[in-house]
Amino acid sequence: MKIGIDLRALLSGKVSGVPIFTREVVVEMIKSSEHEFVLFLVGWDKRYAKIFDQFDGPNVKKIFWRVPNRIFNFSQFFMPWPKVDLGVDVFFMPDMRPINLPKKVKKVCMCHDLSYLRFPHFFSLKSRFWYLLNRPKKYFREASKVISVSHFTVREVKELIGVESSVVYEAPCLSGGSGEVVKGKYLLSLSTIEPRKNLKRVIEAFEKADLDGVELIVAGDFDNRVFAKLKLPEVNCVRFIGHVPESDKEALYKSALGLVYVSLYEGFGLPVLEAFQCGCPVLTSKDSPMQEIAGDLAIYADPLDIVAISDGMKKLVSLNGDRQKLIAKANEFSWEKTAKEILLILSEVVVDKN
Repeated sequence: MKIGIDLRALLSGKVSGVPIFTREVVVEMIKSSEHEFVLFLVGWDKRYAKIFDQFDGPNVKKIFWRVPNRIFNFSQFFMPWPKVDLGVDVFFMPDMRPINLPKKVKKVCMCHDLSYLRFPHFFSLKSRFWYLLNRPKKYFREASKVISVSHFTVREVKELIGVESSVVYEAPCLSGGSGEVVKGKYLLSLSTIEPRKNLKRVIEAFEKADLDGVELIVAGDFDNRVFAKLKLPEVNCVRFIGHVPESDKEALYKSALGLVYVSLYEGFGLPVLEAFQCGCPVLTSKDSPMQEIAGDLAIYADPLDIVAISDGMKKLVSLNGDRQKLIAKANEFSWEKTAKEILLILSEVVVDKN
């Protein structure tokens, strides 16, 4: 089977969410020697071609179209030209991007979440315009197959798009590292700084909990090009440390009393598994995909209830559970397994075509 893979999710250079998924799953997919892979990138800057360096193998072909992204996207949105004809049987899309493929090529699309349909006001005007151009309902309805990252997302795709999808879970990915990142006792919030992460209520709940000698460390970036403006309260013992390099994340989790991740909306909730991988207990949102993956090993709170979040924080700092159980749970998920399940779906799609 000849498989095309869109690597444009890696163009931003950011190490979060979809880029992590794309990198890790492609690294594992190309290990499958019975298939051929054609990796596709577009960009004007020659340095983008270096993205290919992390994906090597005798069964891997790399195609870089040196075209400015805006021009390429414009052509894909508004014209049936140029067709991206890579001579493949099936094309895998880890992220929603405009692309015109030959009719004979099957397209398999990942759905990480539908927050832009549920909560469009959480996004900047620029982001909303991007999704408007992408026409997500048309994008997923025209796919040969949609893969969702959780059963929760399967239900969302069915309700909001009207399309059936299959579940393939993500996996934790920490790159090791050592050393103390933050000193003292702290609860950790690690995510992008955006409205759906519910940080205003988290900070108010932390103030209400009045945890003596404990800080709340808020780690992550805010990107006003993508997300709506967000004003957070200034509270004593809440410290914003900004972007955390991949090499420091493991140490940050391991030293924390617990991770606070009570988002309003997630497709999967990868930080929960990352925390588990480090033996770090978790407070997260009930009735969410995080409950689907963490089972009875996490503490849950209604993300709209500040009192419930505050009580959950008190439980988290006093928790004396078996951290080995958390690590064992995280080990049930792997990128190798994710890649194998995606390859199986791609194979089934190609067989159906024939």
